[in-house]
Amino acid sequence: MSELVTHSLCVCAGPNALLVDVSLRVAIGEVVALVGASGSGKSLTLRSILDLLPMRPGRTAGHVCVDGIERDGESLRGDVGLLFQDARASLDPLLTVGQQVTASAALSGVAEDVGALLGRLGFDDAERVASRYAHELSGGMAQRVAIAIALARRSRFLLCDEPTTGLDAPVQHELVRLLRRLCGVGIVFVTHDLRLLPGFADRIYVIEGGRIVEEAPTLAELNGPGARLVQATSAIAAPGWLEARR
Repeated sequence: MSELVTHSLCVCAGPNALLVDVSLRVAIGEVVALVGASGSGKSLTLRSILDLLPMRPGRTAGHVCVDGIERDGESLRGDVGLLFQDARASLDPLLTVGQQVTASAALSGVAEDVGALLGRLGFDDAERVASRYAHELSGGMAQRVAIAIALARRSRFLLCDEPTTGLDAPVQHELVRLLRRLCGVGIVFVTHDLRLLPGFADRIYVIEGGRIVEEAPTLAELNGPGARLVQATSAIAAPGWLEARR
């Protein structure tokens, strides 16, 4: 089975350790959630995988492997796509959606039917969407276009950095349902909203203070730091949210 695996990633900014021994894995067809409080290292973990770090010295230890072969950040880009919180900001404002999907497909060397791909991602009016520019898209539409661009590049893994933040609840749930239906892709999904995870994530990693402190297949099976996150979520969620969505 094809897997993306990180082994003991460590990231520093000057003398300060930001990530310590972060190890996780995701297989094709699997959704893995990475959860934790603000500042715990969730987004930093995704960026460290692709060596997209603004600080120095950056990653000081550890490595990333795909199918057992160590890869650097540059060689991973394309094979591993990154979905940002603000998808519109990640799109080229000067190119239409169709042009961006076509350009991404060209990088993979495989022609792509833009309309068919956009249709797979829930656009009933794919031809009209293909003619739009980034500023003409809603937040949810922009996220789906960003996914289309990654799929056109033939990305096998998607790193999703809180892609539902700022979206209305129905749009959030539609996006996670869409990600869950993707075939042939492994997903690492960073979120602070645990309410999205039942029925979506196959496994859950909890990060705290730059370290992975717990792993479990479901929220209900978290019994350490993750259980405190579940309790905090329960205070703002509808009664029975966890049981209702298992």
